[in-house]
Amino acid sequence: MTTILLLSVIGILAVIAELVLPGGILGVVGAICLLGAVITTFITYGATAGTIALAGVVAIGLVSLRIWMRFFHRLPFTKQLVLNETVGIDAQVPARAALVGRTGISLTELMPSGHAEIGGEKLDVMAEGAAIRRGATIIVVETRGPSVMVRETKES
Repeated sequence: MTTILLLSVIGILAVIAELVLPGGILGVVGAICLLGAVITTFITYGATAGTIALAGVVAIGLVSLRIWMRFFHRLPFTKQLVLNETVGIDAQVPARAALVGRTGISLTELMPSGHAEIGGEKLDVMAEGAAIRRGATIIVVETRGPSVMVRETKES
């Protein structure tokens, strides 16, 4: 019983330490200790107790992970590990969305990406389907974030 408890405590502490300290060694040691505790329980006390020990280790692990993920960024010793800067959005995305339906000319072959002039502005664009030849009339069919998707018009 002492061996099982000792392996369990060492395993839990090693896994918790691994969450803060990089390297992976403590996590592996912790996992081996917990596995050893479960195997020792199976050998010493039989299948029923071993299964209960395995279920207990898994349940404690899942609950601990849930608590850790919820409070990780608030702990005093982990605040330095979390990026607190706000990541902004690309200011040009709304402007690109306004390009849908506008026509232009491909400045390069679009296989599938290249350059085009749309509304007097040179843009990086992507062909929606097959390659588009240089000088073809194109229409903007969609914008996906920074990407402008175009298709060759029937007029070209």
